[in-house]
Amino acid sequence: MRKISTFSGRLQQEYADQLPEKAKLFLEKIANATSRMYAMIDGVLSYSTLNASEQPMARIDLDKIMQHIESDLEVPIQYKKAIINKCNLPEIDGAEVLIYQLFYNLINNSLKFSRSEVAPVITISSSIASKDEKDFAVIEVADNGIGFTGDEAERIFNSFTRLHGKDKYEGTGLGLALCRKIAERHHGFINAAGNEGKGAIFTVWLPLKQDQLTI
Repeated sequence: MRKISTFSGRLQQEYADQLPEKAKLFLEKIANATSRMYAMIDGVLSYSTLNASEQPMARIDLDKIMQHIESDLEVPIQYKKAIINKCNLPEIDGAEVLIYQLFYNLINNSLKFSRSEVAPVITISSSIASKDEKDFAVIEVADNGIGFTGDEAERIFNSFTRLHGKDKYEGTGLGLALCRKIAERHHGFINAAGNEGKGAIFTVWLPLKQDQLTI
């Protein structure tokens, strides 16, 4: 990733007057994506250490988070001819880099575990609900992918759990486990429902407001 950032930056600086506008736009997308990836990696590394509680709290616009994710996943979205439907999403308190990764993992999974004969359709919806005297943003990420059985709905959140072979679907088996840890770190939770061969729905509950300054 460092080399991608370095060489794309050099292209922008040294050949700016020779590049067509479309190429400049692509390089700008690369620069923005690598910048966010660096931030995500730094945040996750911090999260995995004893100092993870020092993640700063910020007001997060979930619409902007989804826009960044769509931009960073532009290549697989276009390759698979995926359709992403989404409503207006709320603002919440949280650690931005972790919230980004939570939803990046969910949307990336929907693209990865799509059915070969059907273009992925990913629907992101939201509502506000109260639980234990707190208001939550309830975000649903639904897809029409390969799904899973009801018996697997909880097991998929275990670390290194893979329901499908590495030869067909790449991945580490850590993505959903990290999603759950991030949701719980924000005093929320995530659950899943699947229909094998028809798709899956992931529901994330995140408090609208947090009391502390770090998380």
